[in-house]
Amino acid sequence: MYFDADIFCRFTLLKETNLNFNKALNFIPIKRNALIFIAALLIIVYVLKLEFFEEESIIALYLRLFAWLLGIFIVVIVGVGFLHTLICYIHFVSNKKTIAPKIDIGIDGNIKGEAGQVPILISIPKALLPLLGYIKIRIEFENGTLSDTIVINKYSKGFEKLLPKEGSSLIWLADRKQYHTKGFVISFMDYLQFFSFTTYKKSSNSFYLHSSEMDIPVKEITPTKTKDEVEKIKTSRKIQGDYLNYKDYEIGDDVRRIVWKIFAKNRELVIRTPEVINPYASHIRFHASFYNVISKDLNSEYATSMLNYYKDIVYNICMNIKKKDKKVEFNIDQAVNEFVSVNESERIGFQLSSASWQNNFSVNELKTSSESVVCVSSLISAEELSTLLEKGSSNIIIVNASRHLDNQNLFNFKNLFLRKDQKTELNKLTWMISSSRRTVKQNEKKIQELVANTNFTGQMI
Repeated sequence: MYFDADIFCRFTLLKETNLNFNKALNFIPIKRNALIFIAALLIIVYVLKLEFFEEESIIALYLRLFAWLLGIFIVVIVGVGFLHTLICYIHFVSNKKTIAPKIDIGIDGNIKGEAGQVPILISIPKALLPLLGYIKIRIEFENGTLSDTIVINKYSKGFEKLLPKEGSSLIWLADRKQYHTKGFVISFMDYLQFFSFTTYKKSSNSFYLHSSEMDIPVKEITPTKTKDEVEKIKTSRKIQGDYLNYKDYEIGDDVRRIVWKIFAKNRELVIRTPEVINPYASHIRFHASFYNVISKDLNSEYATSMLNYYKDIVYNICMNIKKKDKKVEFNIDQAVNEFVSVNESERIGFQLSSASWQNNFSVNELKTSSESVVCVSSLISAEELSTLLEKGSSNIIIVNASRHLDNQNLFNFKNLFLRKDQKTELNKLTWMISSSRRTVKQNEKKIQELVANTNFTGQMI
């Protein structure tokens, strides 16, 4: 136990050190292109000196003259880019309080989007753009991680013709969560990319990413009872009639609805009941539990991946319910960070973006009722699930949280030949031999045995 804790502390420290080192690299003013150019120039001068400058000759004289002219040209070209970039940097630093970068998601002024390749637009309307150069921006999030680079090289119109307006890029943000920025690492680059003058601008921008819609193998959810139907819908929906859709024949019933097969077998007259047209929306209380007692580290790489997958399933279950003209009263087992107000149609995605694994509030502490749907992950203990099943609820959905990790390709051969831009998958080989997998699989096996040996009428996904 102490060994695991020591390894975890060392890994956390190493990760933080790596983040600080990557951030510090941005503040080095001389870039790789300048070092390569200086090294190549020194090699050329050394070779020419050995070949032509050892003896006085006309060729050596002309070469010296050419070298002086070339040197002056290089100094002017490099110097102009250096000075103008430095001026733009000084202008920004001296006006940092009035120049505030702004983030938009999806290039439409939004603060929400789907996780994955996210289009991010950043605008700095009052900053000066280096001559033929550009401004690089990296977002620093609250956990210290840096985003991919966003390049600003566009111009605004009118009297601000020489001022950069905005830059956009696709950034890989895989987690379905709320993102809160600490600030921006802003670098001014010259046109030769020899020099970079970097500053840091604190900021408190926020946005959230939710799951995308996808097809999942889920059955239609039909609670035994729903909340009072008070809200009318545009298209009336069909609902079942009496028990098993049959009832005893009574005088006045339509004889065409008599089920003659049942009469031939049991000598009982029964009729099919017609489907009832209901003009009201059905309300379903949906409770998503993020109770996790299996993961030792709730913020580990594997726990985060399973959290994203669990959110995808919950989100799409709720979307499927809403598509059937049913209202979803969505609840999670933790407080929601209400950093912005959202409308009702976006409420589910917003609440899920605020959720995270927790091990303090058990699923059995949820205030549910007969019309409630309870969704849990396979990261709860079998004992907790057994207690939940004993309550008699028939609307329990169990999500196999590790299914997506097992379904990955063991080896991704295309990455041997193509540059891997983003880490879209975790390493399956590492997952297969990890202790976390053994723990999760043992618990999922217990849950499957429990479900098989009880009168479970819910769903396992």
